[in-house]
Amino acid sequence: MMRALLLMVACLTLLPWTGNAMAAEPSPVLQTRGAATLQVGAVEYLLGRPDADYTQIAAADLPWQRLNKPNLGKQRDGAWLRLRLHNTGDAAKRWYLLLKWPVLDRVAVRLYYPDSDRWGQSMLAGDAVALSSRPLADHHFVYPLELPAGERAVVYLQLQARETLALPLELIDEKQLIEGKLRDVTLVSLFFGGILVIVLYNCSLLIFTRDGSYFLYVLYLLSAVFYVLTITGFGQLYLWPEIPELSARFYGLSAALCFFTPMLFALRFLGIRRYGGWVWAVSISLTGYWGVAVLMLLLAPTLARYLFMDSVALLHCVVTMAVTLNLWMRGNPSARLFSIAWSTLLGFTVVNLLALNGTLPLNAWTLNGQLIGMFAEFVLLSMALAERINVERNRRIAAQQLALHASESLAEERALRLQAKQEALDLQLRANEVLEARVYERTRALEEVRHGLEAANAELMRLSTTDSLTQLANRRRFDRLLDEEIRRARRAGSPLSVLLADIDHFKRVNDSYGHPFGDECLRQVAAVLAAHCQRAGDVAARYGGEEFVVLLPGLDAEQAVALAESIRCTIAHLQLQHGEQPVALTISLGVATLTPSLVAPADLLAAADAALYQAKNAGRDQVALAAEVNAGEQTPALNA
Repeated sequence: MMRALLLMVACLTLLPWTGNAMAAEPSPVLQTRGAATLQVGAVEYLLGRPDADYTQIAAADLPWQRLNKPNLGKQRDGAWLRLRLHNTGDAAKRWYLLLKWPVLDRVAVRLYYPDSDRWGQSMLAGDAVALSSRPLADHHFVYPLELPAGERAVVYLQLQARETLALPLELIDEKQLIEGKLRDVTLVSLFFGGILVIVLYNCSLLIFTRDGSYFLYVLYLLSAVFYVLTITGFGQLYLWPEIPELSARFYGLSAALCFFTPMLFALRFLGIRRYGGWVWAVSISLTGYWGVAVLMLLLAPTLARYLFMDSVALLHCVVTMAVTLNLWMRGNPSARLFSIAWSTLLGFTVVNLLALNGTLPLNAWTLNGQLIGMFAEFVLLSMALAERINVERNRRIAAQQLALHASESLAEERALRLQAKQEALDLQLRANEVLEARVYERTRALEEVRHGLEAANAELMRLSTTDSLTQLANRRRFDRLLDEEIRRARRAGSPLSVLLADIDHFKRVNDSYGHPFGDECLRQVAAVLAAHCQRAGDVAARYGGEEFVVLLPGLDAEQAVALAESIRCTIAHLQLQHGEQPVALTISLGVATLTPSLVAPADLLAAADAALYQAKNAGRDQVALAAEVNAGEQTPALNA
């Protein structure tokens, strides 16, 4: 936007630097006794000579010209400025030279004191200069100028920029500097605060409506914020102060984004595609051009000059106005406010650029005119979006009313047909109810039979895998679970332990006290084993006669031996009575543990059996741990 209108104003005013080409009269000397803003006519300029130094510029008889407008246009070789100062007061005075165009690449300033024939220190600022290297940290380029009492000075400025050399210069004192900065900060804060409100408002509408127009509009707002941060200097002051290589590229990039994102928004918001013809062709062409420009400015900024962006930007402004006005005349309800918003931005931007060109007075309002125009445009576009919501809502209401009227007519016709069908339906419903009742009764009877069969099958399954005397798992169930756990342990690489237990001298107990008491002993031992199998996966089973087996997944040898010892102690402390006679009961246990990578179930049981045999031979009532298990290893038979 700024690029296009700079070119427009340049054409209207016959190029600003041409108007500056006046006779080389000596510039007036500024009397710095009081606080006063620098007048443009007090400055002289010299084009080119980028390689000259200050002494050459000051000593040579060069064609200096009076600067009558604060704009030199685009000068690839840069330019020089000079102004003469004279402190006619009785005390030394510090003044501040402000250059309120923060998109210039480099602006060097140096004072020459002719009365004492000496040079002051060189000061450098610019968007290609880190903030820490500037004489003062400010959003404008600020140079402090020291003027001793009664002394004269000549200020030399060397300018280098890829953009237009706009020169809104001011010479002010410290009080004016503070007041001006406060005014600028207030204005920009109000602008960003208003933009934040608009962004949040449209984000909320995006969430509720799911309309992509709001997303593209928010992108446009964020691009404008990026652009304003660049042209006001606040971006380099607060966000990227020490990245001058990026700051120097941000003006062109932000300007390109401010053309690209509103075109995306306009394509969606105005529905340009459905109009076709030249409106669609030029709109999509401009959108594609600015998309390429943004990519080139990001990836290859040195090649961007071959895009002729200034000329295309001017064409863009004209074409966009033509497109929106055409859509307005063709009855597009959103094009009216869009055209007004676009015209408002163009109008305020022209005011801003006419001030930079010297046609209008240069003050806070004209210098910041584009910010005012942007904010006004965004408010109008938000109104256009809100108006579209109202239009669409009214359309929906009208469509709903039409549909309601049509449905009422259909309802009357259907009522007659329904009345005719109702009697037949009643008969059919009664027949269906009788049939459904019969089906329900039969289904319920079948369900009861099915549930009974399932319960019986479950009980049969439990009985077929449970020892009826001890209520532990039987051998059949244990063998199946052992095979499953060995496969699981192989996959996980985890240990697996088996306890094989045998009641000591159980035959003697049966012979001495009878089989009923022997059965009670078996139940007591089974209860102890079940109480010690509390983990998921632990299984206690009756293996045959007075033999029991315990499957312990995840337990290593040490843990399995400890559990076996706990079982042995618990059984040894059982207080069994046969009549009034106490009966002692002991048990021997064999433990086998392995990581079953190469061992079959039979090997594991054989190892546990061998350990049980070892415990029996060692005197019974003890726990024995099997040696390392090898596949196919034979073990001696157990002698109870």
